[in-house]
Amino acid sequence: MENDGILCQVCQGVLVTSDRKAYTPARGRLIVTNGYCGGGCAERLPQRRVSAEAAWQQQPAMPAAQEPAVRTPTFQH
Repeated sequence: MENDGILCQVCQGVLVTSDRKAYTPARGRLIVTNGYCGGGCAERLPQRRVSAEAAWQQQPAMPAAQEPAVRTPTFQH
């Protein structure tokens, strides 16, 4: 993939670099769309997994889809 080494594997933010030549128009577009990586993602990853799993377990089950009510026109004379 062409973004390997540019994007953080955890948050998909753009990694900061000290090489000025690395800041190309393509990298600039990624910065605008994805933002920068804030750093420390590897340390936050286990915590995110635990909180995501907890949120998944707390979600109520989706109710079964119901047919919409059919409206019949009424004619007045």
